[in-house]
Amino acid sequence: MCLGSDRRSQKPASPPVIPAILLVVLLFAAGLYLIGANSVSLWEDESWMGVALRGDLPSVWTFAAERGVHPPLYFLLGWFYTRLAGDGEIALRWLAGLCALVGVACTYRAGADWYGRRAGVYAALLAAGSLFLIYFGRLARHYTLFFTLAAAQVWLYERWTRRPQANGGLAVVALLQAAALYTHYYGIWMAVVLGLHGLFVLRRRDWLRLAAALALGGALFLPWVPSLLGQLRQGQQGLGYATRDAGYAIRSYIDRVWNGDYLLGAALTVIGAAAAWRTRRKQAGLLLIWLTIPLILSLLLNTRFVWFIERNMIFTLAGVCILFGAGLAWVSRYPVGRVAAPAAALVFVAVGIARYPVFWPFVTPDWRGLADVMAAEARPDDLFVLRGEPYSLDYYLLREMGHPARITPLNNWLQDPGQPERVWLVDAGWAVRFEAIDALPPDALLTRRYVLGVLVAEFYQRAPAAPLAVFGQQIALGVFAPPEVIEAAPGQTLDFDLWWRAASPPQADYSVGLYLLAEDGRVLAQQDGGFDRGRVPAPLLPADRWTPDARALLVPADLPPGEYPLTVAVYDWRDGARLLPADGNRADDAYLLATVRVRR
Repeated sequence: MCLGSDRRSQKPASPPVIPAILLVVLLFAAGLYLIGANSVSLWEDESWMGVALRGDLPSVWTFAAERGVHPPLYFLLGWFYTRLAGDGEIALRWLAGLCALVGVACTYRAGADWYGRRAGVYAALLAAGSLFLIYFGRLARHYTLFFTLAAAQVWLYERWTRRPQANGGLAVVALLQAAALYTHYYGIWMAVVLGLHGLFVLRRRDWLRLAAALALGGALFLPWVPSLLGQLRQGQQGLGYATRDAGYAIRSYIDRVWNGDYLLGAALTVIGAAAAWRTRRKQAGLLLIWLTIPLILSLLLNTRFVWFIERNMIFTLAGVCILFGAGLAWVSRYPVGRVAAPAAALVFVAVGIARYPVFWPFVTPDWRGLADVMAAEARPDDLFVLRGEPYSLDYYLLREMGHPARITPLNNWLQDPGQPERVWLVDAGWAVRFEAIDALPPDALLTRRYVLGVLVAEFYQRAPAAPLAVFGQQIALGVFAPPEVIEAAPGQTLDFDLWWRAASPPQADYSVGLYLLAEDGRVLAQQDGGFDRGRVPAPLLPADRWTPDARALLVPADLPPGEYPLTVAVYDWRDGARLLPADGNRADDAYLLATVRVRR
């Protein structure tokens, strides 16, 4: 087969067809980014975003500067977005998917402008099915925004080169350059790509205008420079998880942009390069610079400051797909190519979808599940001591508990552990460390333990030293630091930790009642149930150790100010007969636990 270049023989598709095909591609991409988007918990870097967006807009900037390793634009965008869509897991991740969809559309537009609408459709389809974009289209990360900004900037820059006298287009290029820098530090390479290309194709005066526009984009980035310098000082020689080996770095990058298929990827690259150079050399030169110079400069920088991770190069993905699209469109003008080109594109996409789990087989710790089981036991004043990054635990506990949790790093807590009554020891490394357990008060008992893969949470409570009362000479009640008076407000929930053990073998499966009473003995609020929320039947209460029993009582919202007795009763649920406390002096056979003082 002879691959000619008679451009007149190419019949452009009718106008309604291409938009319809592009719409199908975008819907296909949206499905890829939504399917499975919530199958695993947010991992630390995603939860970082959820935590960062809680405060006001200036706090997002501060949070990114002090705790992050990236510029703040995506998080500022997320702040506005979450005010409309909320900060749930799907909402946070779908922002990345939306950015990816815009990037796919920009990839189509650039490919269509340079090599025809058919090339644009191929480019959009290949971008949509790139395992690179599928992965980050499902994560609450900023990489899809970087991909989109780069595609839009190159497209608009090339349009401007056709009419350099148009200042409006150049101004947009400058703004996109600033946006790229505020999204990812590798955005600096976009200025290098455009500046270098302009040096070859523009007149001197137009190139100087371009340089000035790119410099303006850099000037707009100056407010973030102090934060950048601070992050560089913290990082010292780079990121510990970055790729140091240049050969491995190149292979990782090629794996992602070729969807892991070297034979098909290499074929598409060769055909695309031939087609691009044969039909549009100026655009081919732009693609060549875009796809090579940033990679070379990144690897050179990596020899001094280790910061190369293949995902940082996602801003070149649109260029790769446009190159492939140009080749497929060129081939499809010939009889054999009319079948081979669509087949190659579909195979590329299918391979990307199939090999996606191979390239990102990571199992995210189930922070969502851990927070769910912990929230059933946790209270607002509980202390959470964590070994690991706090963002996922912080994000999920807030969603499960409805209020921020008190989370402190293990190393900080060990310096002054204090004497907490209730403390959770959480570890993301398979087991709670002995030094954490040793720092607990001597009377702290392990009452709950949850293990979800690498995540382990142990709940410790300080047990009472002696019983307060013994009911029917069978069941002993204890309370750690029992209060005489409890201050409360109408509508407030009162939380109590009751403790039980057998004084002698219990004769029936008793229940426990907690009652807030009026002066005349009327029950104003109550909470009944078995021991330890029904987990432990009375006959199985151990005699040698305390069993915890968390209770909650809601003070009526319309309760007038005053003092009200709070009592505990143990009774046979079958007939309501109560066990008499050993030192009971109440007519209702209950034990007076405390007085609740309701204030206005």
